[in-house]
Amino acid sequence: MRRAIVVVAALLGLGAAPVAAADPLVMPHVVVAHNTAWAALTVQRAGGTVVAAYPQIGVVVAYTAKDDFAAKVRKTPGIDAVGATRTAKIPKEFFAPRKDVRYTGPNSPNSGQVPPEGTAWDVPALHLPEAHEVTEGSRRTVVGVLDVGVDDTHPDLAPAFDRRDSVSCLSGWADRSPGAWRPTLDGHGTHVAGTIAAARNGSGVLGVAPGVRVAAVKLAELDDTETAESMVCGFVWAAEHGFAVTNNSYRSIPWRYNCDDQPDQAAAKLAVGRAVAYAQRRNVLVVASAGNAGIDLDTRSVDRESPADSTPVDRAIDPTCTRLPHELPGVVGTGALDEKLVKASFSNYSASRISVAAPGARVWSTWPNGEYRAASGTSMAAPHASGVAALIASEHPWWGAERIKRALYASATPLPCPDTVCQATPAGTTYYGHGVVDAASAVGAG
Repeated sequence: MRRAIVVVAALLGLGAAPVAAADPLVMPHVVVAHNTAWAALTVQRAGGTVVAAYPQIGVVVAYTAKDDFAAKVRKTPGIDAVGATRTAKIPKEFFAPRKDVRYTGPNSPNSGQVPPEGTAWDVPALHLPEAHEVTEGSRRTVVGVLDVGVDDTHPDLAPAFDRRDSVSCLSGWADRSPGAWRPTLDGHGTHVAGTIAAARNGSGVLGVAPGVRVAAVKLAELDDTETAESMVCGFVWAAEHGFAVTNNSYRSIPWRYNCDDQPDQAAAKLAVGRAVAYAQRRNVLVVASAGNAGIDLDTRSVDRESPADSTPVDRAIDPTCTRLPHELPGVVGTGALDEKLVKASFSNYSASRISVAAPGARVWSTWPNGEYRAASGTSMAAPHASGVAALIASEHPWWGAERIKRALYASATPLPCPDTVCQATPAGTTYYGHGVVDAASAVGAG
């Protein structure tokens, strides 16, 4: 990143804090402060090592083997928040650069069954043929896929892939090693990227915006294991590399919902919130999946999936506890529809926390090693919304993120409520948000 300071404490002139040889495991933290140089010095004095500093937003990523690290840092004047981003320590080697990244995850079990290009059900559902008569997107428009990595060698993705702006943020710092952005264990990000921008080449699948570019920002090895430090790195990267849209089809660990009365969770929420707000100020539209628990997000009361990096336990929560990044201000929250254009059974719903809906059931897209796969989830819905937003950005390159978002909402097709649970708000939204995204309407077709 041009203005991010990527360090191991010596680059700040601090020297590296030693980690005891008998304890090779460390705990990652985010430290939030107005003055990142002061925060970095505080980290070093408390027995930590700085991984990266983001002065643009006042966040430092660090790790330590010291169990009293957070308590010491919290006592220091000028520190706004500090919190561990795991509940179990991890090997220090996690923070090293990645080289020779190769996919070793599962292949697609149904790659040979992919329907002919442009015939899958989501294509007419979004009115893509009509939209593509106006535009298939512009190479000036870059969509960042913040996910588990993207296989840029896939024949449906290679024409659209932007290597220059791709990166691994897996460890909270921007690793620009060649291929560091590629997946190793999970094809989720490759699937998302194909929905956005798979090429029109007569085979495989067709993306919503095949004319745009996609950049991979790797945040995790496996879906739904993204951390606060990787998200901070990813959103700052997006802001400083001119992305028009970021797609975020994931939820964070260790806490599925981050509550303000818990110091670690509050620090994660504050750090990621600053990074998202920074991206938005730099005209990045942030699109996110709404989740697959099939629950009403407005009335949730129990979290049964946290901590997700160790042993989950039931804990009481309320709607003020935040699902990252979906529930941060200004984020386009996306619910999933099935082939009947009704809410998919697995999709979370809310009259106030869902912005739009999009196809998310049995969606065909790209998979690593040149394969294809049908998958279901709000993870599949969000890239449809991201793709439509990218078409709008391509047609109106001087529009900012807020205007693109307003156009995305205004062009969505409202859907009738199928049951009494689906109630309209005074603003006119239902658990479909503003409705199903409509590519043709969004670009003014017809």
